[in-house]
Amino acid sequence: MRDCTPLMRSRFISIAAVAGAFALCSPAFGGLVIGLTYDGTVVTNFGGNASAFQTAFTTAANNISSQYTDNIHVNINVTTVAGSGTLGASNTTLFSSTWSNLRTVVLADKKSADDTTATGAGGSITVADPSAGADTWWVTKAQRKALGMASDDLTADGTITIGSGFTYDYDPSNGITAGSIDIVGVMMHEISEVMGRIGLAGGTIGGGPGLTLLDAYSYSGANTRGLGNGAGNSFSIDNGTTLVKAFNNQAGLGGDSRDWASGTNDSFNAFSSSSVVDGLTATDIRELDVLGYDLASVATPEPSTGVLLITALGVGGMLRRRMSLR
Repeated sequence: MRDCTPLMRSRFISIAAVAGAFALCSPAFGGLVIGLTYDGTVVTNFGGNASAFQTAFTTAANNISSQYTDNIHVNINVTTVAGSGTLGASNTTLFSSTWSNLRTVVLADKKSADDTTATGAGGSITVADPSAGADTWWVTKAQRKALGMASDDLTADGTITIGSGFTYDYDPSNGITAGSIDIVGVMMHEISEVMGRIGLAGGTIGGGPGLTLLDAYSYSGANTRGLGNGAGNSFSIDNGTTLVKAFNNQAGLGGDSRDWASGTNDSFNAFSSSSVVDGLTATDIRELDVLGYDLASVATPEPSTGVLLITALGVGGMLRRRMSLR
């Protein structure tokens, strides 16, 4: 988040595996638990602001967890780096799936009105594979728990890194001090990526082109998918009939293809500015809903019958995404 000459988000993919036990901090509301474990770099790099840093992270986690009722833990390791080379970064393990398997679990997880639209006739979650079988589909470790593809556990779902070389405001409730960055907004951005708010846009992973569930919601118009990272793509749950919000790369600006394009201040934007609150918006909440998380405002329906959850997945790799001052 920035006020100066844009640097850009970048991403790189490497094959890796993650394991380990994480301490948990319970959210204030809802059934979703976002567990945060801090390493020693928080004190080393943030010094006297270390306590404010942890309070801000708890606020960010509570802002998201209060919206959803999934009975799972999202376990996040928090580390920091000195300097201004990184503003925020997320690192998460991915698991492969076929489109048929992914669609099956999305249908089984349907609860909200948006879920019904997305999976129904005229919705974005079509019977046919959007890539026509050309790409492998991927979910994050936390997301597959939300979708019922794996049991809940307390091992690491991802790591978030925050850079200490910026002037931060740790409490957006009373606005953001001029020249400071809303660190809670940065934290919510990265938490949501560990949860599954990431796109691959056909990029190479595990030896071939890959897509995520979020990519399946990318459209440039009615009945016109935009699976790549080119200009003109927007978030849509109804097969492109309604373009809810523009994705990044609308004009070749760089950065993550499935962050929001510049516009209204939002924690999920690819680019923003200092001195502003980057909050969690209603559209952000809707987006995570159709990515597998159950809205707190929606009562859980009776279990459907005759639905087979196909949970066989292949461990594929780790997706790392970096957010820089833009």
